[in-house]
Amino acid sequence: MLTSFTQVIEQAKNSRRRNLAIADGAGEAVVEALVEAEKMGIIKPFLVGDPDKIEPLAKKYNLADYEIIPAKEPVEIAAKTVELGRTGKCDMIMKGKLSTPILLKAVLDKQKGLRTGKLLSHIAVMEVEKYPKLIIMTDGGMNIRPDIKQKSQIVANAGIVAEKFGEKLPKAVGLAAIEIVNPDMPETTDAAMLTKMSERHQLGNIMFEGPLAMDVVLSKNAAKAKHIDTEMSEDADIFLVPDIASGNIFAKALIYLADAKIGGIVMGAKLPIVLLSRSDTAETKSNSIALACIISEPFGSS
Repeated sequence: MLTSFTQVIEQAKNSRRRNLAIADGAGEAVVEALVEAEKMGIIKPFLVGDPDKIEPLAKKYNLADYEIIPAKEPVEIAAKTVELGRTGKCDMIMKGKLSTPILLKAVLDKQKGLRTGKLLSHIAVMEVEKYPKLIIMTDGGMNIRPDIKQKSQIVANAGIVAEKFGEKLPKAVGLAAIEIVNPDMPETTDAAMLTKMSERHQLGNIMFEGPLAMDVVLSKNAAKAKHIDTEMSEDADIFLVPDIASGNIFAKALIYLADAKIGGIVMGAKLPIVLLSRSDTAETKSNSIALACIISEPFGSS
């Protein structure tokens, strides 16, 4: 089992180097992140964009082994980035300076995109000192208020990540404020339905339980005090949040209050997608790229 980002990075180093397509590499923060990942020996960057803007940055930061794919307009940059993934030249793609909507539109193009028929969902992987596993939290980045069908797909996407970490039977929990089903709280009814779907093997190789409050999931003492008998206490892999707001709050609270290490990835396409934020630290960027590396092969058959 991988239980830390140090182990994730080491696994990425110990496998073959991945080809990474970057949608508009003409950004200093982007190139800095690529230099660190290149030093680790885990990627070869393919920078799509304006060579006149990318080349000076590559030289400034001493990016060594890379290729530039010329493209000027945003739509062209997105299309060429996606094409590198679709044709197999690159194992994963990453958003550089290009806007997220333009990149995702190209990803979802029915003829030339990376669609698989699955829902795209964002997965944040967090390492927190007081939790024994890597926390796989979803979806705090893409789907605003997913319905039950979407949640089942979000859990399935997260299950792939958990399996890449070495978990044979990933444990997923549906988070809520309480442990009983309340029709006025849709996250409780959705969690109950997903639990039944899990029992009937409709979620694939995933054990799901909910609704459960966060204290029960994080503490066996809390579970005991509330008389909740669950296998999820201190052992859940996947944390399904009710909506994008709660996921965003969850992740940022752990980052700023508990010094959580984090990496993020978008699943559901033919290959993993790294979407970095302007506020991401260098460590978060490296973690995200390393995460994509260990997920990327054999990703298409997952």
